[in-house]
Formats: sequence, C-alpha cells, structure tokens
Amino acid sequence: MNAIDIDKKLETFSKLIQEFGLGTFPAKEVWQRQKEIAENFKAAQFETAEMRDAANDRFQQLTSMMKEKENEVEASNEKFAEEAEQLVAQMAVIIAKQTEEVALDKNDFQELRKLSNQAFEFFKVPRWPSKDRRTIAWDKYAALKNFIKSQEDSLYTKEREDRAKLITRSLEITEKLCVVVDACHPNTDIIEVASVVNRFNQFAAEAGLTEHAAWHLIEKPEEVKYPLKARTATLNDVRNFITHYKDHITREHKGEVFASIDALKEDLNKAWESHKEDQQKRQEEWEIKKKERDEKRVEWVKNQQNFLAMLEKRFENQTAYREKQEKYLLGQKEYAERFESRVKNQQDYIGKLQEQLEDLEKKHETAWTESFREKVEEWMQEKNEKIEAVTKDIEVLKEKVIDINKNIAELPEKIK
Repeated sequence: MNAIDIDKKLETFSKLIQEFGLGTFPAKEVWQRQKEIAENFKAAQFETAEMRDAANDRFQQLTSMMKEKENEVEASNEKFAEEAEQLVAQMAVIIAKQTEEVALDKNDFQELRKLSNQAFEFFKVPRWPSKDRRTIAWDKYAALKNFIKSQEDSLYTKEREDRAKLITRSLEITEKLCVVVDACHPNTDIIEVASVVNRFNQFAAEAGLTEHAAWHLIEKPEEVKYPLKARTATLNDVRNFITHYKDHITREHKGEVFASIDALKEDLNKAWESHKEDQQKRQEEWEIKKKERDEKRVEWVKNQQNFLAMLEKRFENQTAYREKQEKYLLGQKEYAERFESRVKNQQDYIGKLQEQLEDLEKKHETAWTESFREKVEEWMQEKNEKIEAVTKDIEVLKEKVIDINKNIAELPEKIK
C-alpha cells in the first residue's frame, strides 16, 4: 500500500461522503470505509513525511466532513420524521371530531385521504431516525387508515341505502303525480280531477309530506265550476309540489313528470282556445241583449219618472197627514198624562179617606153613648160610600188611560 493507493481510497471516500444522505446509501458503509482507510494508513509506505502528513490531513478533513454531513442528515431525518408524525397527528385530530351526534362527512374524508397519501410517502423513504420510531408511527397510521376506511365504507353504504330509499320513494311520488297530471286532460271530468287530487293529498299526508298543502281544488272546491282554470291551476300545483319537495324526487323522475305536463299542454291549449271562442261568442250575444235591455230601460226610466211625480204629490199629502197625526199624538199624550195625574190624586184621596175611616173605627170602639156610636156609624158609612165612588172613578179613569195609550201606540205606525 503506497501513497497512490491511499489517494485513490481517499478520493473514493470523498465521493461516498458527497453522496451521503442523498439516496439509500447507509451511514454504516461510510464509517466502515473510514475505518478501512485508517487501517491502511498504518501499513502504507510514503516517500516523504510531508506526503504522509498531507494525506493524513486530507483524511482528517474528510472524516470531519463525514461527521458534519452525518449530523446534517440526522437533523434532516429528524425533521422528516416529525413531518410524517405531524401528518398522522392531523389525521387523528380530524377523526377525533366524530361523536355520536356528529359523524365525519365527505369533506372530512377528502381531507383524510389527502393527509393519508402525504403520510404514506414518508413511510416509503428509509430516512427515519430509528426503526422503532418508524414502526410506532406506522402502527398509528395503519390503525387510523383502517378506521377511516371502515367509517368511509359505512358512510357510502348508508348513502347507497339512502339513495335506494330515495329512488323507491321518488318513484312512488312520481307515479302518483303523473296520475294527477293525466287527470288534468280536458276530456277527464273535473269531478274526477278533484277526486284524484284529494287522493294524492291523502297519500302525501300519510307519507309525511304535509308542509305543502296548496292544492287549488282542495283550498277552493268552488273552482270546479271553472274546469279549465282548475286544471291549469292543478298543473301549477304539481310543479310547486316538485319544487317544494325537490330533495324527495330524483332528477330523472322530475323530468318524467315535467315531460307528462309538456305532453298535455297541446290538448289543454286547444281547449283554452275553444273556451275563449265560446266566451267571445257569449260576449257578443250578451252585448246584443244588453243593447235591448238598455232600450227597455230608457222606456222604463221614463215611466218611472212619471210615476215618481205622482208619488211626490202623494208624498206631500201624506206629509201633511203625518204632521196632523203627530199633533194629535202629542195631544193624546197630554190627555193621558192628565188622566194619570188624576188617577194618582184619586188614589191619594182614597188614602186619606181610609185614614179617616180608621180613626172613626177607633172612635166607634170607644164611644161612651149609643147615640154617639150611631152617629159615628153614619160617618163611617159615608166614608165607605165615598171610597167606593172614588174607586169606581179610578177604574173608569184607568180604562180611559188604557184606551188613550192604545191609541198612542197605534199612531206611530200610522204616522210611519
């Protein structure tokens, strides 16, 4: 082993150091080469001591460079491992969001797939500081990936089941809506249209589709009198129903219903044109009859004006008669008031007579002589006779008041 051989080995060693950490080159091989060169130095023959010192200096420089390179690679590998572990940790954070109430959604799975693919690239490269550290990170990554796969499979399984349910439900709704649309044909009896709408509304209620209840023939059953209007309004109700429950009907089924509506439009438009022609004809007939009625009305107004003049004259006479009756009514009321006042006075007079009679009865009971007792009896008889006479007079007055009040009650109607 001479100086030339040492130089060749140092050159090879330098290239190995330059390549260190750039590929899959292991550090162990570099250190092994360093040890071999160190052993070679012991047996190598140099022509001069200066040549040996120069080769040794270069060897030491390369060894120092190798150590610095190794430290750089170790730091780079540490950062590499931390980045991989951070990606795995981010996956764990997203998965930790899942609860019984809140499940992972498609956006979460999309983000997890992105992180998983990024993390997997780190495991493909042999740059981990240690095998144990890679194994721990890999185990966490694999467990998370398996969990993600199971959850994602469950999500898409549920979506497929929900899609199947949606298609079944959508098909049922579509079939019944098409029955409603077909019933709106001009040749179908409008009563049958109303019956079909009611049956569909009952189906919707049983299916829990109760938010939309704006069916023209249900809210306004009297619109049956206007068949074409009711049919057109019902088709609009079908469109509104689809818009309101668009999440319950697939795009294909919506297109099927709208295609049925479009197919019906031509016949319905023809019916509307025929209806408008009939309306125009009736309008013309009405205008002719209106003209005849207007001419008759002019004649009638003329006759009414003559009749009104006669009524106005009669009204003047009746007004004069009413004023006379009103004066008579006022006199009757005053007459009744006088009789009522007289009745009250007579009743007061009877009260005084009864008081005098009571006083005479006491005197009669305490009379000392027979002659005085007989005198008192004569007075008592006179008082009783007066009371009887006044009582009869009161009855007569009351009858008169009744007659007068009856007359008063009848007079307003006569005045009216």
